Amino acid sequence: MIKIDKNIKTPVYLQLYNQLKEEIITKQRKAHERLPATRTMAQDYQLSRNTVLNAYQQLESEGFLYSKVGSGFYVEEIPRMVVPQPITKQKPIDEHKKQTYACDFRYGSLEPNVYKSRAFRKALKDALYTLENQSFLHDGEAQGLFSLRKAISQHLKEVRGVHAGPKQIIITNGHQYSLKLLSEYFSPADHDLISEDPGHRDTREVFSKAGFIIHPVRVDENGIVTDELINYTHALAYVTPSHQFPLGAILPIGRRVQLLKWAYETGSYIIEDDYDSELRYKEQPVPALFSLDSRDRVIYLGSFSKSLSPDLRVSYIVLPASISLDDETLLSSSASLLIQLTLQKYIESGEYRKRINQIRNVLRKKHNLILDFIDHHYANRIKVFGIGGGSHFLLQIPTEYKEEEIIDLFHKYDVAVYPTSGYYINPNNQTDPMIMIGYSGISLTELPLCLEKLKTGLDAIIRS
Repeated sequence: MIKIDKNIKTPVYLQLYNQLKEEIITKQRKAHERLPATRTMAQDYQLSRNTVLNAYQQLESEGFLYSKVGSGFYVEEIPRMVVPQPITKQKPIDEHKKQTYACDFRYGSLEPNVYKSRAFRKALKDALYTLENQSFLHDGEAQGLFSLRKAISQHLKEVRGVHAGPKQIIITNGHQYSLKLLSEYFSPADHDLISEDPGHRDTREVFSKAGFIIHPVRVDENGIVTDELINYTHALAYVTPSHQFPLGAILPIGRRVQLLKWAYETGSYIIEDDYDSELRYKEQPVPALFSLDSRDRVIYLGSFSKSLSPDLRVSYIVLPASISLDDETLLSSSASLLIQLTLQKYIESGEYRKRINQIRNVLRKKHNLILDFIDHHYANRIKVFGIGGGSHFLLQIPTEYKEEEIIDLFHKYDVAVYPTSGYYINPNNQTDPMIMIGYSGISLTELPLCLEKLKTGLDAIIRS
């Protein structure tokens, strides 16, 4: 029985539509049954004929009714449907009740905040003005905005020794998207992936999902052990030569030459992830491996996540001159045109270089403060990996505690530290447990207190 209430906010035609739809779904109205004529329905419920017609036509457009010229509307034959049950309202999750810690040594956070920068906000405002004055909007070039690629090309030439034109650069929506493009360009039937062990697990996951076989190659205090590449041909070697992740080693020139020679002689390619190479605190950043390549075997990956903000989701690929991704792989630009324009103007103004120097100076102070603290309290007792650059350390602690027990213990002292076992493919390559200490998201004023809290946890572990 249809019930229409003209005193509620729901439009009358929608009330009629909803009730007729419910009757059809629950088989109260049989297939091919003729509905009352619109004029009759209107008279029965004191509605306008147009109101009834609107409800009928909406049901017809969704396939619940069909019409016959001069005859009216009929119920369509449809399969039995599962009627969705009303969702019981639940209390919203209080974000503030999620587990938080006074000192969170999370890797990947970034302070100082670039959005407080007048220069960055000006670049954003200028980008908005540029788009506002365009006669029409579009999704941009598939490789990314040419003017941004040109700015990146010049920047890489000056600071990383990378000589590559804008045509060799592809702007992507984040590092994982860069990896996905490469996993689609190369075929797992022709190449395997060589991964540093320990190394980036996200990289292994992307290529593994694409069907690639993953081969771990051991890392020592000098980076990937290039002697162990001898058995592999026609492979992709994913490496972090300027600051090995997560152990922090810089690949020495002898191994760099050996790595390039291996790629030349075996028909392989090297994927160079240069994720935070400009963040060096003692020596100058070492030139990119790409700068040594004379035979087009190195693919360079860069990102703005560690220098500006992780949420920008803008990275880039620099391809050797002999490789170009086809239109099927690059359907359209994956990064926001507004953000690309902002970055272009920010780089061209010289403010990006100033930002790098600012971050380097702030992180250098944090780096040195932590090193002095560890050396003062735990000299020769705790081994530190990753010194000299970047935004994290690894602490190797001699203890019988397991990794998860160490992390739980720190939580009791209101400190969050993070596991490293997930970076290893072969667990036998890890000896004493190590924890990751990321310091880029903790301010200089908060760091001394957090180090004291860290010390409380370390003392409890070492005493035990």
